Amino acid sequence: MDQKKQNQAYDLSLFEENNDMQMSSAEKKLRKKKKSGKIISISQGSSSKAHKRKRNPVVIFFVSLLTVVLASVAILFVHFNAELNEINEDIVEKNKKLTELQNLQAKYQLEIDSKLTDSYVRNYAETKLNMTPAKNVQKKFFSLSNGDKGEVVEEDSSGNIFTVVLDAFSSAFM
Repeated sequence: MDQKKQNQAYDLSLFEENNDMQMSSAEKKLRKKKKSGKIISISQGSSSKAHKRKRNPVVIFFVSLLTVVLASVAILFVHFNAELNEINEDIVEKNKKLTELQNLQAKYQLEIDSKLTDSYVRNYAETKLNMTPAKNVQKKFFSLSNGDKGEVVEEDSSGNIFTVVLDAFSSAFM
């Protein structure tokens, strides 16, 4: 019996349509129903309609709007990055110019300091401007720090609520 079942697995004639004679009438009816249920006839005109996808105008609008927004954001991102690069290049160029001018100022200051020594200034003042150095008799010294007093004056803080809020903001930003 086991061998008979094993042979049936390789018997392809069981799956052929010629087995209609061996089947009972009830099995034949079931098979016809199955065959007729599986076959769908589509006319030529309705097939093109079946393949067309229905488009929802609201979805199309929102997808288009989203595409435009994303494209705008991308364009603005590229534009602002280009402007930022230009500004950074200007900053680098201005910093180089500032460094050059500071070096030039230091050079000129060294030249001035080397030419204008104390002896040169004294000689120029005596000969060209007819000036004489001050004598100790002509000098009068006085001190301001002996009798000076400092006093801190506080304003009355019990003023209007608006002044308190204004003072709080002004002290926060300074």
